[in-house]
Amino acid sequence: MNYLELLTTNFYNFIPVFIRVSIILFFLPYIGSRTVPIIFRFFFALSVSLAIMPLIPVKEENLFLSLFNAVVFAMAIGLMVRVIIAAVEIASQWMSMQIGFTIANVFNPQFGELMGPISIFYEMFTIALFFSLDLHLSFVEMMVKSFEFPAKFSFSGNIISFSYIMFPLAFKLAAPVLVVQVLMNIGLGFLSRIMPQANVFFVGFPLLLATGIVIMWLSIPIFTMVLSKAFINLKDALIGLLR
Repeated sequence: MNYLELLTTNFYNFIPVFIRVSIILFFLPYIGSRTVPIIFRFFFALSVSLAIMPLIPVKEENLFLSLFNAVVFAMAIGLMVRVIIAAVEIASQWMSMQIGFTIANVFNPQFGELMGPISIFYEMFTIALFFSLDLHLSFVEMMVKSFEFPAKFSFSGNIISFSYIMFPLAFKLAAPVLVVQVLMNIGLGFLSRIMPQANVFFVGFPLLLATGIVIMWLSIPIFTMVLSKAFINLKDALIGLLR
């Protein structure tokens, strides 16, 4: 298809599409992060708009109404995705505190806070799992379908109910490391009571560090399974927004 001819004949229909796609991408994590150059986000939104333009039904719509629909859908989609990302961030922070990696924090411009090496690892792991499950294609599908439905505030209940999973999901992701580390601390506490002359801190810190890394590595299949189910639930929740 000749995209130049498509733009010249449907220029006024292309502008609302480009604005809506740009706003949706702005609210999405990672792509809408301040670390991503603006010029990249502009051309990425332009490319996605050109790709989905032939799939969008042509209809007369007020420009301000189209902008309102774009903002509402973008905020809904972005907030629901950020619930999963925030759960991973909370779980990794809990694991960092238990293992002892909080002293090696670096600034994260995505959330505007400090994050440790474990948080960086799980963030990259989450991005890889996100694309491996083809969720980026689901977002493109949501962009196309959002033009067929007017914006409504009735799905705010869906967003609120979906946000309830953040802390339970974070606990499930961090549970293997937390449970083992708590048991290790209890054991070291009993050891300090039995042998007061023993330097428990000198022995306990490297022991907790080594045990935490091993358990974290062994629990990656569980982490993947739980996070995959959360992403599948996210996909179903996104489809539920358009019902």
